[in-house]
Amino acid sequence: MEVAAAATNPVIKVVCLCGSIRKASTNRGLIRFAIELSKESVEGMQIVYLDVSVLPMLNTDLEVDGTFPPVVEAFRRKVLEADSVLFASPEYNYSVSPPLKNAIDWGSRPPNCWGDKAAAILSASGGSHGWRSQMHLRQIGVSLNIHFINKPEFLLHGTAPPAKFDRSGNLTDPEVKEKVKEMLVSLRAFTLRLKESGSKYKTWQREKQREVVGAAAKPVINAVALSGSLRKGSVNRGLLRAAIDISKESVQDLQIEYLDISSLPMVNTDLEVGSTFPPVVEAFRKKIFEADSVIFVSPEYNYSVTAPLKNAIDWASRPPNCWADKAAAVVSAGGGFGGARSQYHLRQIGVFIDLHFINQPEFFLKAFAPPAKFDSDGNLIDSEAKEKLKQVLISLYAFSLRLKADC
Repeated sequence: MEVAAAATNPVIKVVCLCGSIRKASTNRGLIRFAIELSKESVEGMQIVYLDVSVLPMLNTDLEVDGTFPPVVEAFRRKVLEADSVLFASPEYNYSVSPPLKNAIDWGSRPPNCWGDKAAAILSASGGSHGWRSQMHLRQIGVSLNIHFINKPEFLLHGTAPPAKFDRSGNLTDPEVKEKVKEMLVSLRAFTLRLKESGSKYKTWQREKQREVVGAAAKPVINAVALSGSLRKGSVNRGLLRAAIDISKESVQDLQIEYLDISSLPMVNTDLEVGSTFPPVVEAFRKKIFEADSVIFVSPEYNYSVTAPLKNAIDWASRPPNCWADKAAAVVSAGGGFGGARSQYHLRQIGVFIDLHFINQPEFFLKAFAPPAKFDSDGNLIDSEAKEKLKQVLISLYAFSLRLKADC
């Protein structure tokens, strides 16, 4: 009976880090309460607090022949062995704190200890409640291949009345306590989802490589693709066409359908009658809802996404949200940074609408730097860029399967 119970209620190992090293910190109070909860009312979680104050300031001169100082080695081993991570991140000057960034950077030294882990963030702070530190941490997570849960978000104004903490920084507010519990339950569920589906996917890959008789057929993933540029000769629309061509030739179980967003009216809730939308919007929402995953081709306009793309996103986010829980990828072509800033804004939007973006590989193409990447009609002609785009599609296919758990 005990073996059966363990199989149906597996235990996940969570490490937690706090960006504040002050003893009475409200963020440390959140961590202490999360640990108490895991022992009392959230079954299947073992949370271990990692003290980041003992780590030396990052300095690669301290690495000798592939080894780290003993305290760093011990920290990295704990992170590597964990199934998921819980960050408590106060906001320091619109970003994460130095102790937390230092710990993150030590854990990221090759080989990266954070890769492919689920994670969640708690923040208690004044003013903005810590949301800017969370968004910065999520951007860092893209580079480290951390999969943050989207819901629920936890942002607490720690000093606003009524009092949420006692003088020692211990959490006392019952409503906030319930929100911490919801966060832990969500983190556990997402961690198990990634672990179990990842194991199934690896088994399926091995069977296919060995050509095992009776191995499951490769599932088909249906993706929809949207371009933020409406111009016919746009290089970003050229990327989208190339993605469709590549999927047909080399990633055949990823079926991509292009959705033209130019016909959507500007978002206006006066156009909603009862619970219905204009016919063109209804048709668009239906396509999004039925898809397994989404490919965004996002040029950068004024450090952000374009109006047509934001308009499409907002129409499909109207209740009920059609984007929720889908895998997604984003590619960009442009000058300067190749569209990088639009991508990070899009990823922030994705948190609210509950999209799970792949982290690796990232695709930013400097479209106008020599040698030529596109022909005069905006078609992608660069072989290296085509190969990178193929890797994005392969990654999206694999992550979509893991979220669907169909492999």
